[in-house]
Amino acid sequence: MATKKRASTRDQLLNRAVKAGRQALRSAEKRVPPDLRKQIEKSVEDGQKTVHAAIKRVQSQLDRTARQADLDKVLKRLEAISKQVQQVARAAATAATAEPTPKRAARKPATRKPAARKPAAARAARTKAPASRRPAARRTASRSGTAVRSVPPPPEPGPLPERIDPGETST
Repeated sequence: MATKKRASTRDQLLNRAVKAGRQALRSAEKRVPPDLRKQIEKSVEDGQKTVHAAIKRVQSQLDRTARQADLDKVLKRLEAISKQVQQVARAAATAATAEPTPKRAARKPATRKPAARKPAAARAARTKAPASRRPAARRTASRSGTAVRSVPPPPEPGPLPERIDPGETST
């Protein structure tokens, strides 16, 4: 039961303190003129509104800061992706310009393999064959089935021809 007594004495003390505080507030209110009291209450309300507005502003800035950090991350990722796309485009461009050159270099004109050595009599007979025989036609088909023709480079520009006036005669 000792604990209950302590609790009751604490409650009594608390109640006495609350009563004393209320009485002091009432007496202070009575001493202060009503118009001054209204001004003070109004200024306190304004102060509270200002504090709440400032807190809201700070919270919105924090939210924006978090959003800005997220945007920065996204922009950084976008830049990395765009660099990769540019690298792929460059590689494709260089491959497109480089592909025809190796294909031409890799494709050699059809040549006949030299025949196995035959005896001298057979060689002599072959060289005496009539000259009316035509060489075999070359095949020009690519893998895709379309013919590929190589275009010779344009002629190099030489010196310009001199103009001769029709009225002049050269001697």
